[in-house]
Amino acid sequence: MLFKKIKTVLALSLIVGFGILTSCDDNDDNVPDTGKTIVELTSENSLTTLITALQKTDLVSALEADGPFTVFAPTNNAFQKLLNSKSTWNTLDDIPTDVLKSVLLYHVVSAKALSTDLRDNQSLTTLNTSSIKIDLSTGVNIETAAGQSVAVASADIEATNGVIHIIDEVLLPTELPKDIVDLAIATPQLSFLVAAAKKTGLVGALQGSGPLTVFAPTNGAFQTLLDSNPAWSSIDDIDTEMLKSILLFHVLGAKVESGDLSDTYVNTLSTGPNDEPLSLQVEVTGGVEFNGDAKPVTVDVQASNGVIHIIDKVMLPPNIVTLALNNAGFSTLVAALTDSRHTTDFVDVLSGTGPFTVFAPTNAAFQALLDSNMAWNTLGDIPIATLDAVLKYHVVSGANVQADQLASGTVMTLGGNITIDLTTGAQIMTSSMQTVNILVGAATNDVQGTNGVIHAVDSVLLP
Repeated sequence: MLFKKIKTVLALSLIVGFGILTSCDDNDDNVPDTGKTIVELTSENSLTTLITALQKTDLVSALEADGPFTVFAPTNNAFQKLLNSKSTWNTLDDIPTDVLKSVLLYHVVSAKALSTDLRDNQSLTTLNTSSIKIDLSTGVNIETAAGQSVAVASADIEATNGVIHIIDEVLLPTELPKDIVDLAIATPQLSFLVAAAKKTGLVGALQGSGPLTVFAPTNGAFQTLLDSNPAWSSIDDIDTEMLKSILLFHVLGAKVESGDLSDTYVNTLSTGPNDEPLSLQVEVTGGVEFNGDAKPVTVDVQASNGVIHIIDKVMLPPNIVTLALNNAGFSTLVAALTDSRHTTDFVDVLSGTGPFTVFAPTNAAFQALLDSNMAWNTLGDIPIATLDAVLKYHVVSGANVQADQLASGTVMTLGGNITIDLTTGAQIMTSSMQTVNILVGAATNDVQGTNGVIHAVDSVLLP
């Protein structure tokens, strides 16, 4: 946790403050009583941005308490410098609240220290629990954990509950957290990705609050993509909408670290028919791969709004054929679709614009079919006309139907009618009186491609 509840922090820091500033109480009798709190004096000294920041982070009441406190108060210009330091921060509202709260607490010590009480090289513990250091070699300066040296512009503005020292820069307990775009810009091997994000207008989206997960292709990965098409000599040559779809296919709307990965499909921000999110295949068994062949180079690069995994290939949004090819659980289906005996080019048909809904038998389903006929030991033993009819019976053309959009009733496939029955789960009734389960809830359910969706089934449908 960056900080505990404010009351707990105040109590702990009060104890620390008495330990480091025991001499401060000796001056209290000489302090003029203004009758105004730190917050009231902050308002009187035109520190309006500081007041707004305290209100945004619910710290006003804390600084109206008895204290005593020492507050190093940044000017409005100091806050503007902070906003200018980040391309994504135009106002205080753009700063994540937890970040802003941590920064503000770094400006408060739970004891009263006039400038005459401060000692050279003295370390003061702030309510952020991080320390600042006093440097008196050239006036009163504050050295921060982030390496700053900040001058006190106006000292000893005394309040009923402490004292204010006005400073000309916002103190930072650590370096400012970098968002995904900041990190990409700071990583030389991701310069092509940055150029692509700028071309497609996605910089703002990648700087949003998130959380996001970005699979970031290296420059080498983008160069391989460019080399694959003789018309592309640079990122600018790629159609903007195509490039945007490609980039969004590399982004998840949640933070997923490498330790959270499993053999599954995840929804990306790229969309297919009916604006359904395209599925990205993740494999960890036998080595981590994404979308069938992209491999991680560096994982878990932490950003303020998510995480980056650097990968070695640009992942192209897959159609349903590519999705099947990439999944080892559908290898028998792929073999059936690509059987050289076919007069129907299933790969060409299912690579069309669609949309298609495909009920895809698992490898185990095909094995059960082979086991049901003593004359069939392999797919090659199934008469090609039979295999052709069976495969067509699994494809619905002209519709992209997700599992939660299924409805009971008759559906026309390329090979005849099937009946969807949702009375006891998601099932298919075939013309040969089979009852086949759609594996709703499994990793191979709602696998969305650019031209259709795949649902795994536990038996081969027989017309």
